[in-house]
Amino acid sequence: MSRNQSSSSSRSSLLFISLLIIITCLQSTVHAKVVKHVFIVDYVEGSPDGVYRDKILAINGQFPGPTIEADLGDTLQVDLVNLIQDGQNTSIHWHGIHQKGSPCEDGASQISQCPLRNGFVQRYQFTLHQAGTYWYHSHVNSQYTDGLWGALIVHNRPEVYDYDGEIVITLNDWYHRTARENEHWHLTPAARGVPPYPDSGMINGLGRYPCDLAVLQNRTCDTTLQSRKVFNTHRNQTYRVRVINVSAYTAFNFSIDGHVLETVEVDGIDSARRVPVDYAVLAAAQRYSFLIRTNGSLNRYLIRADLRIESLLLIEGVNINKFPEALMGDVTAVLQYVDDDIPAETEQVEPFSFQEQVPLKNLSSLICLDEMELSPFDGLPAPPYFDKEFILEAGFYEDEHDVRRGQFNMTPFKLPDHKPLLVQLIDGDKLAPSVFALDVGYMDVVQVVINNPFFGPHPFHLHGASFWVLGMGGWYDGNYDPARHNETLSLTGVKRDTVLVQEQSWAVIRFVADNPGVWTFHCHIDWHNLSGMAMTFVVGRDQISRAVRFTEEGRRVCAHHKLEDLIDKGDQPDTSDATNNSSHTTLVLLALISIVLYL
Repeated sequence: MSRNQSSSSSRSSLLFISLLIIITCLQSTVHAKVVKHVFIVDYVEGSPDGVYRDKILAINGQFPGPTIEADLGDTLQVDLVNLIQDGQNTSIHWHGIHQKGSPCEDGASQISQCPLRNGFVQRYQFTLHQAGTYWYHSHVNSQYTDGLWGALIVHNRPEVYDYDGEIVITLNDWYHRTARENEHWHLTPAARGVPPYPDSGMINGLGRYPCDLAVLQNRTCDTTLQSRKVFNTHRNQTYRVRVINVSAYTAFNFSIDGHVLETVEVDGIDSARRVPVDYAVLAAAQRYSFLIRTNGSLNRYLIRADLRIESLLLIEGVNINKFPEALMGDVTAVLQYVDDDIPAETEQVEPFSFQEQVPLKNLSSLICLDEMELSPFDGLPAPPYFDKEFILEAGFYEDEHDVRRGQFNMTPFKLPDHKPLLVQLIDGDKLAPSVFALDVGYMDVVQVVINNPFFGPHPFHLHGASFWVLGMGGWYDGNYDPARHNETLSLTGVKRDTVLVQEQSWAVIRFVADNPGVWTFHCHIDWHNLSGMAMTFVVGRDQISRAVRFTEEGRRVCAHHKLEDLIDKGDQPDTSDATNNSSHTTLVLLALISIVLYL
């Protein structure tokens, strides 16, 4: 549909969005506070699935990292201290947080910042303009697979839906080899583009592995250290269950025995349609919130996260993991009803070794969540037009060293080795072709057609914005064909920031480019992102060069890499101590500009 054909309704929608942003910002400042954390990152020893690892990346000695909780409108301040013993760089990306007005805080290494060198400290500080379920993780290579991640929960006061308590559940795959070992293997011809096969699956950082097979690999394994989480709840109450898949590769079928799941949030977006289902599929990086009612007749129920083994590519004899058959697909925790005099919403741990059996659950007769049946609570549909359309084909190719790499449109992404992309844009530099930068104007409506003609599904994540999913194909539906698929597209479907494109299939997404900055779009199978299945959207190039300023903190972090002579904005004011006010003011100004543009 052309822009002129629908200008009146589309302008009204964008005007309404802008007014909502202003109202939300003004309301959120009334009771805002600064939520402060210090994250000391280094290696610890541990056996989270019973198998000993001497290099688990922990935050303040804790794996998984601590859960951050804050309220809408708060300022989050995190001091990241890099004490990783082998000298690695690091960074933290705040997954799902758009960073409107604070693009330097996105945490994507060499895109929005220089990585933090070993032995130094970096302060992240930004205002939380979005409520919902998020997470944070390292954005340096595949470093977060060593354990550098945690949940980030932003509460709305009041929430859209009423409930009595909440539970936060993380799902992850786990590797016995370090990220560096897996990275080195994956970027060799021997890997043939196949990701490292996970060793185990976990709920809230706990899992299990067959110790008899660990011994064959000369690994120490102790069944007495294998355990699972128990979540205590009270009867006849409503709980919000926040589920986050922080995996590097694996998708899960999530369910709770004896309980129906009502979906109320998708990737930080409140859902209007509370569709009751028996289970839901979560690809890597996706999040959901479900309401459950604790009115069952039993005291204990299994929480299940069954690995979708069929989505894991395995070629016989081609993997760094020589025991893929050891992966136990039945990952569980326990939902337990307790008496009213026992505090609820507390976690405990119970022994659960690899030798214990999990009762099978037949999913064939159960209802699976269809995300396209969901819609945003605010009721705003996708704009009925687009200003720019891009067609991306995800795939693989062999480079000059016979390494099979991920790519879009035969253009493998490569990070710059000097100034971060955001700094280059601020300085007016020309970006290298290898960063696959697509320019869009400020407030453009952008449609992206994603085709996946190869084997295996891909969860694609966009930094800096959420998007409407207009439509998606099933397995083996082929590439997007307007003649066949246009009638299936919907403007009122789900809105999120990570979409799963099935094997040999397609998806169409649409977003409003209302956030000036450089934002990466990449496969969140971390091994594919590592090898080049990524690109960038440059939103509002003119606005970036005129209005975006690289923070003093960002310049200081880059100076540790001897890049101070490359960042020629030293005369700009230090905004690192005023992020709360500056990012908030910038967001309001952006919304006001959008109103002027569409009046």
